[in-house]
Order: sequence, then structure tokens, then C-alpha cells
Amino acid sequence: MGKIKFGVTINAAPEMQYRSDYNSIKKIAQECERLGYNSLWAMDHLLWGINNEGSVFEVWALLSALAVETKSIKLGPLVACNSFRNPTLTAKIASTIDIISKGRLIFGYGAGWKEEEYEAYGYRFGDPVTRVKQMREGITLIKKLWTEEKTTFKGDFYEAKDAICNPKPVQKPHPPIMIGGGGEKYTLKVAAEIGNIWNVWGPSIEEYKRKVNFLQKYCDELGRKMDDIDLSWSGNILIGKNEKQLNRKISRYGKDINFVCTYDNCIERLQDYIDVGCKEFIFSLYSFNEEKETFMEEIASSF
Repeated sequence: MGKIKFGVTINAAPEMQYRSDYNSIKKIAQECERLGYNSLWAMDHLLWGINNEGSVFEVWALLSALAVETKSIKLGPLVACNSFRNPTLTAKIASTIDIISKGRLIFGYGAGWKEEEYEAYGYRFGDPVTRVKQMREGITLIKKLWTEEKTTFKGDFYEAKDAICNPKPVQKPHPPIMIGGGGEKYTLKVAAEIGNIWNVWGPSIEEYKRKVNFLQKYCDELGRKMDDIDLSWSGNILIGKNEKQLNRKISRYGKDINFVCTYDNCIERLQDYIDVGCKEFIFSLYSFNEEKETFMEEIASSF
């Protein structure tokens, strides 16, 4: 097994992405790079916060800026919503950022789920099956634009005629594609078919095992090796030096935490996911910001 990696997603913390303070985001990105985190992520939302009244930066513009402010840490959306942009435009945007970052983009992609922002911004929400079909077709078109000299395509939802996506991404044949989502009937099928990486937000170890089993099933049906897909986990983490401190933090941050542990049992808890195949953990800075340095020194170093 290769080295276990750790990433950070800039979301939900009041001083982070959902506040109009870019300087704070820049400093956090540079600090995460200095501390040795493998990846830095931003969520693709148009509305967020209490009553959807918080501030949120557009994900691709933010990542483009952070690509200039950093040098080595990998960058990606967690995950880009297929519905918000025509895939032909997304291919161009992602290619540009891969070039600006000198090949550090991880292309996180998903079908979308937050109905309020669809309605507020005038996007048709549709049913889950249709959104996943659109995502799959969108990725198919994006990959063609990244790898073909000229692309003509006509699908059920999207089309292109003699489209040229130049310049191409730095990474060949294209940036790694991370499929985000845990839908066991449809999304995991797309991950098995197209994904280089699969990510899911916040499942317990029992839920994670079940979803990994579904992913294995779909890989078997497609004749694809499960080892060709890197498994990852993302969510809110809460760490305490002891049970007393942990309980105080739970009272402060509430119950919207996916991973709760003390420093004494954190390694064991992480190992449970690693044993199932997880290769990277992506933690939200919400409730974790003050722990990110100690975590790398005391926990991550054990892997």
C-alpha cells in the first residue's frame, strides 16, 4: 500500500471560503502546503451558510488564484457541479487551471444536489437519475476535448461541432478525474466506469464498506480492476486531546461532524477506513482549523 495522503477542503469554516475574505483563504492554502498536506479543495456552491446568506467564491476562479499562490499542493473542486456550466466550457476552464498550476489539478466532478441553488440561479434541477446521466455524458465530452485535436459530439444532453480545446492540459492523457458522490445505483457505476478517484462525503465505516462493495461489484461487471481507482473519504473531523476536551468541542460545534476522535484513538479510526481501501482523507477546515498542524505532526506522520 502506498503512502496515505491527507487533504483539506476550504468550506464551512466562517473565516474560510464562505466569507468574502480572500486573504484568509490564501494564507490557509499556503500554510497547508507548508505543513505537507497533499491536496487543497474548494466546494462548488452558489449558495451556502445560514439561510443561504453566507458569501461563497466561485470555485474555478478561486482555484485559479490559489494555483498562483501555491507551488506544490494539488488543487481541485470537491466537486464541480456538472449542471452549472456546459461541459465544453468546463473542459476549457479545467485545462487552463491545469496549465496555470503546472499540472496540479485534480478534476473533481459530480451531479449536483443542492436544489435551492438550482432554483435561485435558474438551473433546472431534474431528477437524480437524469442528473447522473448528464454528469456521465458531460465527463465523456470533457475527456474528448482534452485528448482530441478536434471534437464533434452529439449526445442526449450535450453536443459539440469541430470544437478545439487548446491549449491542452499539462497532465497526460488528462488530469485525474475524481467522481464525487455515494449513490449506490447510479453514481458509483459512473465512478467504476470513468473515475480515476472516487470520493464520498462523510459516511461511517459501515456505510463506507457497503459503498466500496458496490464499487467493486460495478468494476467486476465492467471488467475493470478496482485497484485502478483511488478511494478517498471527505468530511468534518473533530479531534480532542482527551474526552473532556472533545466533549467541549462537540458542544461548541454541534453534531454536524462526520469523524469524532481523540488523539489516542484517531489512528485506529483512520486505519479502519484504510483497511477497506481508502488512500486519502480530505478534512473540512470547519472545526479542524486549529488542529491542522498538530494533526500532521502527531497523526499523519504515523502513516
